[in-house]
Amino acid sequence: MSMRWDPLIAAALARELENRFQRARLRALYLNGDDRRVLLFFREMTLALELHPTAGWLTRLPAAEPLDEARPLAARLVGVRALPDESALVFSLQRVRGRDEGVELVAEWIGNRWNAAVVGYRSRVIRHVLVSREERARSLTVGATYHPPPSTGREGADVLGAETESPGLGRERWREILARAGSDPEERRRALLRTVAYTSSLNVDALLDADGWERWRRLVDPSRWGAWLVDTPRGLQPYPLPLDDASSGEARPAASLLEAMAEAREAATDEPARLLLLPGGLMDRARNRLQRAEGKARGMQRQLDKARDPEPIRTLGDLILARYAEIPQGAECASLTDFQGEPVEVELDPTLPPHENAARYYDEAARIERARAELPSRIREARKEAARWQALVEGLETGETDPDEAARLLGPETGGRPGAGTDEPPLPYRRFRSSGGLEIRVGRGARKNDDLTFRHSSPDDIWLHARQAAGAHVILRWNRDDNPPRRDLLEAATLAALNSEARHSGSVPVDWTRRKYVRKPRKAPPGAVTPDRIETLFVEPDPQVAERLRPDD
Repeated sequence: MSMRWDPLIAAALARELENRFQRARLRALYLNGDDRRVLLFFREMTLALELHPTAGWLTRLPAAEPLDEARPLAARLVGVRALPDESALVFSLQRVRGRDEGVELVAEWIGNRWNAAVVGYRSRVIRHVLVSREERARSLTVGATYHPPPSTGREGADVLGAETESPGLGRERWREILARAGSDPEERRRALLRTVAYTSSLNVDALLDADGWERWRRLVDPSRWGAWLVDTPRGLQPYPLPLDDASSGEARPAASLLEAMAEAREAATDEPARLLLLPGGLMDRARNRLQRAEGKARGMQRQLDKARDPEPIRTLGDLILARYAEIPQGAECASLTDFQGEPVEVELDPTLPPHENAARYYDEAARIERARAELPSRIREARKEAARWQALVEGLETGETDPDEAARLLGPETGGRPGAGTDEPPLPYRRFRSSGGLEIRVGRGARKNDDLTFRHSSPDDIWLHARQAAGAHVILRWNRDDNPPRRDLLEAATLAALNSEARHSGSVPVDWTRRKYVRKPRKAPPGAVTPDRIETLFVEPDPQVAERLRPDD
């Protein structure tokens, strides 16, 4: 569950933050657009603002050394305010040295476009932005002039801090709004949400009674604000007042809104708050390494469990040579009598003579023998590797592992981080070139598989995937009505087998079809598709093929 914001929470939290941290000395500011996270590294503490749609929390953490990617900013926090009738906070930062105009950090938890921007105090020019975005009424890009979100136009937005009733929303006006809505509770609810400032889905149900106006006046009275945790159907909800209505559960007091938010965050997520202080992507990289090592071990174990006895396969080769004269030329299958006098059906490649078909069975038996001999030790090594990454992940979660040491062990990021050294995101696939000169695209992972299949291919391209095994989608570029050359198709199928969990098998079935016959079922997980009109090839996952068709630079 993510944090639910409304204008009242923003106003009360701004008041609390200003009272507690005014004049706090800022050392650096960190904006991570990938994780939608902002960190303010103060000398006394660290504030973490999560603006990802699955999070939304604002967390106070212990003082920490700024991350290497953080922007140095020697400043003091001179004020925190909320935008009127908006779920947005403004942190005013005055530079300690120099004559710079100072800046404001604006954090917006508004609608479904949560964002943050660093804005010049007087110039209002955006210096940094969490996620660049062109909106209908404004531009959130570096160099553009910052404009607040368009006003909701709701009445009573100026009520906070007023000593008398807001002139725009007195008791009579409140009654008029409800009278126009009629007696239907849902219509009255919508009327208040549409017209009255600081109402939201969190508090509106408490305002529908006859004394709703008096309750609204209490809600917007800062002298009544405190910190509460309300038990709602969606989980614990921090709020500045208890919500006295049937849709809200029991409310209990908290020491502060920050403490209430910390408790709600802990109940809603398995992620310890300390992980917010890690460099962007570090934990994801460690977990990905762990998942890959575990997946490698599982895949090899499955291959070992499924490995057949090589002797019956070798016996088929012996049988072909012994019954050489009984095999019709060009036959796909021959019925032969085995060495015990029993009939047996032997599958053949009709394009090969009998002795070469026998050689294929001998090769298959030899591959299985090698796999059965080599896989146990490789499985043990993969499990040891997984245990090392598991220890690293747990150390990062508990704070026992130094992030710099973890980054050193993980090594440099390669091929996956958006925007690394370039303004363009990386392609979701690796390129290979077939012997016939056709481009082959191999997906980089489950989420990238979908991108490759549905955004980086044409309808008549050839789509391939190892049957009944997790692995990469592969696209053989082809724009003709007829089928591609068999050699190029087999090479693409080999890459599909090599980039699947069946890579250690002697022979791998690979399905292929036109990309236009591949569809994505609704609500299917990343990488899961449904192909139609498929045909199947059996290939050997030979690593030398990948080396020979090495990716283009």
